[in-house]
Amino acid sequence: MIWSECKEIWSDGPREYVYHLWNVLDFGMLSIFAASFTARFMAFLKATKAQQYVDLHVPDEDLSNASLPEEVAYFTFARNKWRPSDPQIISEGLYAIAVVLSFSRIAYILPANESFGPLQISLGRTVKDIFKFMVIFIMVFVAFMIGMFNLYSYYLGAKYNPAFTT
Repeated sequence: MIWSECKEIWSDGPREYVYHLWNVLDFGMLSIFAASFTARFMAFLKATKAQQYVDLHVPDEDLSNASLPEEVAYFTFARNKWRPSDPQIISEGLYAIAVVLSFSRIAYILPANESFGPLQISLGRTVKDIFKFMVIFIMVFVAFMIGMFNLYSYYLGAKYNPAFTT
């Protein structure tokens, strides 16, 4: 798919390619897949290097008593102790985003179907109406928040009441 997108960019030219938003979606999706697989490969290389260290320097099978360098001991930790910048975690997050984007490609095909096309169009219009409602709701909420702040701002230093401090 990456090769076909590159050929399409070459044949249409970059300006015409970017003009169609589905091409931008495809390019972004494929770029995220490539970044995900690159991060997964980097995690594999780091784990392989740690495993080679253990194979060479740890004679017994029990790793709990062995003194390992920090970068090797990291691979014995449970997943909840991993750094947020771990390549495996980043890879899984990018892969999930790319899969969602790849399923969104079906929205390009659905309007042509006689059963799902009207449903997609009505869903799109419903989402627009919900967005309009949320804008009005947020405006009323912000107005209420400013009004409450103005009402209670005079009492900031009067008494300490934990219910009104946050």
